[in-house]
Amino acid sequence: MKPNSGDSAVNQRAETDRPHYTSPVGNIIRADCEDLLRAALIEDAPPGWPTADPTTEAIFAAEERARARLIPRESGVLCGVPVIRILNEIFGEMQSDAQQALQIETRKADGDAFAPGEVLLELEGPLRALLRLERPILNFLQYLSGIATTTAETVRLAGPEVAVLDTRKTLPGYRRLAKYAVYCGGGTNHRIHLSDMAMIKDNHVAAAGGVTAAVNAVRRHNPDLPLNVEVDTLEQLAEVLPLEPDVILLDNMRRERIEQALAQVKAYQEGGGRAPFIELSGGWKPDELGQLKGLGRLGVSMGFLTHTTRFLDLSLDIAST
Repeated sequence: MKPNSGDSAVNQRAETDRPHYTSPVGNIIRADCEDLLRAALIEDAPPGWPTADPTTEAIFAAEERARARLIPRESGVLCGVPVIRILNEIFGEMQSDAQQALQIETRKADGDAFAPGEVLLELEGPLRALLRLERPILNFLQYLSGIATTTAETVRLAGPEVAVLDTRKTLPGYRRLAKYAVYCGGGTNHRIHLSDMAMIKDNHVAAAGGVTAAVNAVRRHNPDLPLNVEVDTLEQLAEVLPLEPDVILLDNMRRERIEQALAQVKAYQEGGGRAPFIELSGGWKPDELGQLKGLGRLGVSMGFLTHTTRFLDLSLDIAST
């Protein structure tokens, strides 16, 4: 696994406690999300129509200005501030008028916990722009803060010995944003893309004619790439241990079977072998992680973090200046 790195300003679990499988997504830059943000703005106000927002433009003059405050209706963990700054920048460029962009003042940073009623952000600028951007701003902040909040609660339930890993089960185009949200919530980034780590799963094994054949083929072609091998049975584990991958993923096992697998790993290590990092997968939910207490240092990859999240309840309240 690669050394940990990232944005140390995120107020969550120390980097040394998070065995990222890749360089973690500790910050967001324009290249990570420009296409997505531009598409969101065009989707909300498609070109070719007489007016971008006929409701707002009929009611308010172009010179009217206003302020807005982002206020949560529930507790959570904030995520998405740099995304909103980039969205605002792109919006100004698309209007061919920098004066249409908003001024954004932060009261909380990404990774910060908040309570209902706290002011998270303040925005000021043309009222028409505020109303045009209200829904895209909320869509991104509610979704990403939802992932960060779910992750933070999952990390709390997992306890200090268990690394909570994300997966590639993300909406197309949202990969880096979703993994950034997991990072902000204190979680651990698994592969961002296929090239981060060789990962041999059951379909690879079946098509290759066996796990040993699959491992040998990967190592011939990519000798320096970290290797993760999925096993479904204790018999497979016995075959994989001497191959000494960096990570062994125990799929669809629960407490009793995991204990048996860990005993095999320990026996192999005591015999002079190199022990892998052990990862678990197979539909784990946050309220099930108590089953892992006392098992030692493990990772649990959870698609739940990103494919079962919900929008956090945030409100953008606008008032005239």
